[in-house]
Amino acid sequence: MAAKGSKHVIVKHHHPLKKALCYFGVVMALLASGWWLFDYGRSRAGFESSLASEERDRLRERIQQLEEETASLRAQKAVHERAREIDRLAYDQIDNSLKAQQSELLELREEVIFYRGIVGSSDQVRGLQLLSFRLESNGGERNFRYRLILNQLEKNNRVIKGRVRLTLSGLQGDQQVELSHADITKKGDKGELFRFKYFQELDGDILLPEGFVPLRIKVKARSSGKKPKSIERIYSWSDLIN
Repeated sequence: MAAKGSKHVIVKHHHPLKKALCYFGVVMALLASGWWLFDYGRSRAGFESSLASEERDRLRERIQQLEEETASLRAQKAVHERAREIDRLAYDQIDNSLKAQQSELLELREEVIFYRGIVGSSDQVRGLQLLSFRLESNGGERNFRYRLILNQLEKNNRVIKGRVRLTLSGLQGDQQVELSHADITKKGDKGELFRFKYFQELDGDILLPEGFVPLRIKVKARSSGKKPKSIERIYSWSDLIN
C-alpha cells in the first residue's frame, strides 16, 4: 500500500508511425468510397443517357411516320374533294342541259300548236286567236309569271294591234273579289300592248295580294281599228299551276 500523499507517474508511449498509418487508411477509405460513388453515378448517368437517346430516336421516327401519314391523308383528301367537285360540276352541267332541252321541247311544242293553227282547215275561225296561255311560279308563294301566244288567221296578212288584259277572281278572306290587270301586274289597267302580222308572244309578272286565294284567271285580247275584234278565255288557276 502506498504511502499517503505519494504521486503516481503514468508513462505513455507515442507511436507516430502507427497514427500516420491510421490517418492514411481513413483517407484511402474515403477516396475509395468517393471513387465508387463517382463511378456508380457515371455509369448510372450513362445508362439513363442511353435510354433517353433511344427514346428520342423512337419519337423522331414516330414523328416522321405521322408526318408521312398526314401528307398521304391530305393528298387523298385533295383527290376526293377534286373528284367531288368534278361530280358536282358534271351534275350541274347535265341538269342545266336537261332544263335547256325541256325548255326547247316546250317551245317546239308551242310552235307546233301555232303552225297547226296557221295551216289548219279552212273552216277555222278567222281573225285574232289566243293559241296558248301558261302560268308558272316565279320564286315565291305570291309571285308568278305568265306567257301567252297570239296569232291571226287572215288572208290579207295585215298588221294587227291591240291590248291584252288579265282579270283574276278569287277569295280575300271570306269575300269573293275580282282583281284587275293593274292590281296584279302593276302596269296600269290598259293592259299589255300587242302588234304583229302573224303571231306574237307576250309575258309578264303577276304579284298576288297578301292572303289572296286565286281561283280563276280571265285573258282578254282586243284589237283596235275600225273593226275591232276580241277573244276571251277563262282558265282555272289550279289547272294552270298543276
